[in-house]
Amino acid sequence: MQICILACSVFEPELKKVLKDIKNKNLFEDDIKVTYLDFGLHTNLDKLEEQVTGALDKLTLEYDKVIVLYGSKCHYRFFEFLQKYNNIITIKPANCLEAIIGDKVVESYVEAKDIYLTSGWIEKFDELNKFSNAVDNYDVINQFGMYENAIIGNTGVIEITDDMIFELYEKIQTPVEVEDVDINIFENLIIDALERAVVK
Repeated sequence: MQICILACSVFEPELKKVLKDIKNKNLFEDDIKVTYLDFGLHTNLDKLEEQVTGALDKLTLEYDKVIVLYGSKCHYRFFEFLQKYNNIITIKPANCLEAIIGDKVVESYVEAKDIYLTSGWIEKFDELNKFSNAVDNYDVINQFGMYENAIIGNTGVIEITDDMIFELYEKIQTPVEVEDVDINIFENLIIDALERAVVK
């Protein structure tokens, strides 16, 4: 069976590690390919829909199953425009933060005082406004200014240095903390999706 994962490139650091571990453990015999779309598409919903459906129009013809690593918080009509594809697998988490960091992110929505970020966010932060009109530094600061803290969920796939933390703080003007996150949260999500892809 030919399986492809269509993912926002924000997943790239963790996904590379997880897929390597899955391969080393010989958990799946099937060939797994990955197609990444640009980070920041969620800032322009029309562009996001266009890019995702454009990719799926091709990938669903080339592969037996396509796992889609996007969620309902990426686009409010996400599952609506996915209905025309019958050989895709979707994930339960509503966005990359929930997928990688887990329940802590969902709980943070209630108090709305902290915002969680992943390794991919840190690596690709400067690409965030590539598809939107909000390119002014003040826009970025305003977006993050409502939060008391920005918490980097550290899965250990990249080294988060003091320089990286300081650079992020300079961009968002919000205190930055680092919190360890179990990579198995995301690995289990990918394994579950692959198992569903193989069964269906």
